[in-house]
Amino acid sequence: MQKLKLTIIIFLGFGASALAQDFLAPYSSFIGNNTSYVITQAGDSIAGTLRSVSQDNGIIKRIVLLGENKQVHKFGAEELRRFAIKPDDFAKIDAISDNSFSIRQMTKTDYHEIIQREWLIYETQQLPRKKNKFGMLQLLNPGFDQHIKVYHHPFGSKSMPVKLAGIRVIGGEDRTLLVVKNGQQAQIVRKVSYDKSFTELFSDELELMNEVDRKPKFKNFAAHIFAYNDLKGTVYYYTTSIK
Repeated sequence: MQKLKLTIIIFLGFGASALAQDFLAPYSSFIGNNTSYVITQAGDSIAGTLRSVSQDNGIIKRIVLLGENKQVHKFGAEELRRFAIKPDDFAKIDAISDNSFSIRQMTKTDYHEIIQREWLIYETQQLPRKKNKFGMLQLLNPGFDQHIKVYHHPFGSKSMPVKLAGIRVIGGEDRTLLVVKNGQQAQIVRKVSYDKSFTELFSDELELMNEVDRKPKFKNFAAHIFAYNDLKGTVYYYTTSIK
């Protein structure tokens, strides 16, 4: 237990950006003919190139894939477990642009990670506050998502912009994320009420609850997940750049 306590202190003392992979920067562009694959609900894997993507408020509802045998495959989101696509240079530049709204974001964004990323991963989840409504969401914590999956909230709230001499200093930062714990329905985690979400997500590990400040910070969400995974004895199967 003492080792686990030390791990928590290290993770939370240095923050997610120092020792652990932080959440990935989301992408918003899809380019046809990019290498892709899907995994169906039955567990079948189909590789090919992307023909088209249909979205509703930024959430993928339908995918058309051209298979290796030139067969056209059409899928609704509810038919798939996962969709992955290799981003091209245009998509990477677009992601860098989306994450450079302000000086603050420019200093926080890991552009090397964006350029080096091999796959964008989307998974089908039941949407929050929706009965039998499913959509594909972009996974932002691949590799440390064994218990808690964090997804981009494409129509969620962002911080208000503040400008000095016409230059945006802060603003445009995500203040909400979609989160799934242990296969449950997706829930919205908000920056403004993160202390409540923290309790709901991590209350089954009292050691973590006791080691975190009375007011847990939204910016340390990734570090909290790493500490939680450590307490669960998680074995990591994939990592990207360590910041």
